[in-house]
Amino acid sequence: MENLVTITLRSTHYYLIDTGQGLLMVDTGWAGSLPALKSQLKRVGIGLDQIRYVMMTHHHPDHAGLTQEIKDASQARLVILEVQIPFLENLKAFQAEKSVYRAIRIDASDLVLRGSNRADLYGVGIQGEIIETPGHSDDSVSLVLDSGLAFIGDLQLPDRVRDEARQLTLVSWKKLLTLGAKTFYPGHGDPFGAEAVKKNINQISIV
Repeated sequence: MENLVTITLRSTHYYLIDTGQGLLMVDTGWAGSLPALKSQLKRVGIGLDQIRYVMMTHHHPDHAGLTQEIKDASQARLVILEVQIPFLENLKAFQAEKSVYRAIRIDASDLVLRGSNRADLYGVGIQGEIIETPGHSDDSVSLVLDSGLAFIGDLQLPDRVRDEARQLTLVSWKKLLTLGAKTFYPGHGDPFGAEAVKKNINQISIV
């Protein structure tokens, strides 16, 4: 199992994965929360400069608001799917009246992924794949590691979503299972296994 550290701020989880080339941070937190993040990291013996890569599962402010602050403070590279980039403007608009927010900038050193990205991720020490998993939001993505760990942001189990989003959510879960995901780490709540997902999907199918 990867060296995995979970940081929780204001009920949202952020995951730190050791890539062998530094830490990858999955989701970042609210704009302006950098002091709180640094305090939490200090408690587990991690310095901000150890974060070398950062990614967002979707553009909502509790998952992406701190991204640029982390990039500026640690020189971390942003890892992002090309299809996510247009949604950064939505986050910027939502945060327009919040002076603490720093708009996310795509720099030349960042890793912009297109299509199949396993080889690109392997090049920076991440053994897995980032895939589109819409349902909670149109830009939602998940990181699935070859070990079976999956980081899913706010993707909900099918029985917990609105009827109009259920089919899209089902497709996303089936993609994750097909890739061999075994344990799911959500943005809120406790991790859960593939059997719970399969049971949920079967219940939906019966109904």
